[in-house]
Amino acid sequence: MRQLYTSPRQENIDRVAALLAEHGIECSIENRSNYRRPSYQRFSYSQRNENRDNWAQVWVTRADDYTQARALLKELGIEPVIRHGEELALARNPTAESRRQSVATRARRIVMLAVAGAFVVLMLRYLGVI
Repeated sequence: MRQLYTSPRQENIDRVAALLAEHGIECSIENRSNYRRPSYQRFSYSQRNENRDNWAQVWVTRADDYTQARALLKELGIEPVIRHGEELALARNPTAESRRQSVATRARRIVMLAVAGAFVVLMLRYLGVI
């Protein structure tokens, strides 16, 4: 089984599952709420800190059907789930803060290498090799 789609809205999950069933793709739904409640909740798709593992998820049962299921979602304009998608996007388009962090990390490594090199030279002088 492979995860195909996730959403906090139960209606979206039901629609995707119905679309897959219509095309003969067997799927299962995980983390579905057992009781009917109003689906409107104050959530934001752009909220980064929310734990999306608790959202309802559509899983394709047979791995052979996964590519066809992804193609169906892409035809509808829905981007299927990508593992670590937010981290991947951040790595491809770094923010100014992440660039500053990488420059600082690089500078620390250079200083550490210089200190280690000086230590090696001092040890070689102490041993009389140089």
